[in-house]
Amino acid sequence: MDNFDVIVIGGGTAGLVTASGCARLGRRVALIEQHALGGDCLWTGCVPTKALVATAKLAHQMRNAHVFGLERHEPAITPRAIMDSMRAERHRIEHHDDPEKFRGLGIDVIFGSAKFVARDQIEVDGRVLRGKDIVIATGARTAVPPIEGLADAKFIDHATFLDRNEFPQSLLILGGGAIGIEFAQMFRRFGCEVTVVEMAAEIINKEDADVIARVRQILTEEGVALHTGWGVKSVRTSGGKKIARIENSVAESREITVDEIFVASGRRGNIDTLGLDGIGVATNRTFVVVDKYLQTSVPRIWACGDVHGGLQFTHVAAFEAVKLVRNILFPGKSAMSYDDIPWALYTDPEAGHIGMTEREAREAIGDRVRIYKVEMSDVDRAVVDRTDKGFIKFVCDEKGRILGAHALCANASTLIAQIVQARKKKMKVGELAGVVSPYPSLADAIGKTATLYYQNLAASWIGKLGRRIAAWSQ
Repeated sequence: MDNFDVIVIGGGTAGLVTASGCARLGRRVALIEQHALGGDCLWTGCVPTKALVATAKLAHQMRNAHVFGLERHEPAITPRAIMDSMRAERHRIEHHDDPEKFRGLGIDVIFGSAKFVARDQIEVDGRVLRGKDIVIATGARTAVPPIEGLADAKFIDHATFLDRNEFPQSLLILGGGAIGIEFAQMFRRFGCEVTVVEMAAEIINKEDADVIARVRQILTEEGVALHTGWGVKSVRTSGGKKIARIENSVAESREITVDEIFVASGRRGNIDTLGLDGIGVATNRTFVVVDKYLQTSVPRIWACGDVHGGLQFTHVAAFEAVKLVRNILFPGKSAMSYDDIPWALYTDPEAGHIGMTEREAREAIGDRVRIYKVEMSDVDRAVVDRTDKGFIKFVCDEKGRILGAHALCANASTLIAQIVQARKKKMKVGELAGVVSPYPSLADAIGKTATLYYQNLAASWIGKLGRRIAAWSQ
C-alpha cells in the first residue's frame, strides 16, 4: 500500500490547484484522474466554448460590417473548419495541464477510476492508496431531465457537441441558464434556427432584471425564440426530426420540430462511482455536502469545485482550492466567503455580475437602495467601437456602499474586476468617480456611473437648501 499526505481525486481546476499547492509545500501528493488533466474547463467548458463564441462574434460582425463603413458579407459557415480552429486553440492551452508538469512537482499522477475502500484509503484499478487527507474534486456534468422519450430520441450537450464536426439546422435548447443562453446566441450566429425552452419565468434568472431584459431583447432581435414558463413534457422522432411537446403552467401545449435537442437544464455532481455511501460522506442529491471550511461530514475528507454544488465556475474552483490547501496544511481553519466572487455571462455583449441584484437589495434594505446606471450609448468608446447596446449599473445603499454591480457591455468580464477590487477594499461608489481612466476607454463607463452618486447628492443638497430658503421667506 502506498502512503500519501494528500490524495486528490479529480484533475480539473480544483484538483490541479489543490495538488500542486500541497506538493509545493512539501507534501507527498497523489492525483487521480479518470480521463485527462484539465477537467471540464479545458476540454468541454470555458476554453473551447469561448473559442467558438469568438468565431460566432466575428461571423456576426461580418454580417453587420456596414455599421463600420464596410460592405456586408455573409460568412461561409464551414462547421468542420470552425471546430478544427477551436481544437487548435485548445491545443495551444492544454500544455498548462500536461501530466509531466505535475510529476515534475513530485506529484504521483495516476490515471484510472477511484473508489473509497475505507475512510483513508482509495483503490485505483487494483492499486490501494492511503492518505492522511483526501480531497474530492471530481466536478460535475449535465443533469439530464427525466423527459419521456428524450433518451430514445438522443440529444447533445455542451460536452458531446464539441466532439462533432457539424451544426444542426434547427435546435431546441432545454434550459435558459448561462450555458443554454450562450450556446443559443452562438448557434444562431452560425445560422441555426434556435428555440430555448425554460421552465422558470425568466432566462438567466440569477442576473439583475435589467440584464435579463436587455439580453432577452438582444437574443430576440438576433432571431432566437425564447419560451419561458414552459417545460418539455415528451420527445418523439418522426421522419428524421425530433418533436418536443412543451407545456406551460396553465396546461397549454404545443409541439416544436427540430433537427437536434441540446440539454442545458442543470448539473449533477460526479460522485456515482466513488463509494461515498460506504464511508458515510453526506450527499445532497448528487452533490457532496461540505461545511464553510470545505470539509465533508467525515473528518479529513474534503471537497472543492463543482462537486459540492456551489458556484460552478472555474475561478471559484481555483479560489476554493487555495483556501483548501491552507485548511489542510496549516493549524486552524479559514472559512470560505463568496461575497466578492464575480461571474460573467459570455453572450455578446458580455454580462459581469458582482454582489446583489436590485431585487435582492430591495428585499434586504427596502427603500434605502440607490441605483446608479449609465447606458453604454453614453460612453464614447462604446459608441465608436459600435458596442453600445449595454449599460453599467451600481446597486448601493444610501451611504454609497456597493451592494452589487452589473455590467452588460464588451469586455464586461474584465471591467467587473475593478468593481470587485473596490468592494474588497470597502470603497464606496463615489470613490470610483476619482479613478482616472485613459480616454477613450470602456472603463470610462465605471467613472461616469460612479459620478452619478455625487450628482444625486448635490441635487439632494440643493433641494434641501431650497426648502429651507422657502421656509425662511415665509
